[in-house]
Amino acid sequence: MDPNWLVLAHVLLFVYWLGGDLGVFYSSRFVTDPSLGREARATAAKIMLAVDLAPRICLILILPVGLTLAAMKWGLALGGGSLALIWVACLVWLVMAVTIYLREGQPLSHQLARIDQAVRWFVIVLVGGTGLWSLFGGGPLEGQGWLAAKFVLFAVLVFCGLAIRAAIRPFGPAFGRLMQEGSSPEVEAQLGGSVARARPFVLAIWTGLVLAAGLGIFKPPALF
Repeated sequence: MDPNWLVLAHVLLFVYWLGGDLGVFYSSRFVTDPSLGREARATAAKIMLAVDLAPRICLILILPVGLTLAAMKWGLALGGGSLALIWVACLVWLVMAVTIYLREGQPLSHQLARIDQAVRWFVIVLVGGTGLWSLFGGGPLEGQGWLAAKFVLFAVLVFCGLAIRAAIRPFGPAFGRLMQEGSSPEVEAQLGGSVARARPFVLAIWTGLVLAAGLGIFKPPALF
């Protein structure tokens, strides 16, 4: 395969990840706006959830695409069999993520969400650990400091996503109360507070994506 196709896919995944995150953040302003009626806020919530599917997909697919690029162009020691296994695992993860979205609110979605969370912690440890090892201890990306830093950044981005989920955990029940009972100071405080707690991690994701893109473009020869 021409690696330029993978470069194109990598760029598109970055664009839709960052763009989707921006769309989710912007939509959340309307969901938490107490001056809007319940129907308008429900419509905004549907848009927010639909747009949020794009970053979820991009986060998963950018991993096998990026690892394949690293193996083909920058010397990451991954053979064809290992890459095939990574692709299969990530495609299974992708199907799980889409199923969680399609079955939102159903028992299957809750069960898969727990598995998805465990997978993300595994990715954080494995990818982040590989990056740190390569930066400081001569790991498989030794001499490719910019690529090792991208590994670490990816792990940080996945962690920020988990932190956002934890921050907005009260959002769903509060929004359900809003739809059933209408607005109240307590409900509005829970909605607004959830989004406010998530905001620093959202900004961290945007910053991390831009930094990762910069590392991929400029490829600084030494970071330390």
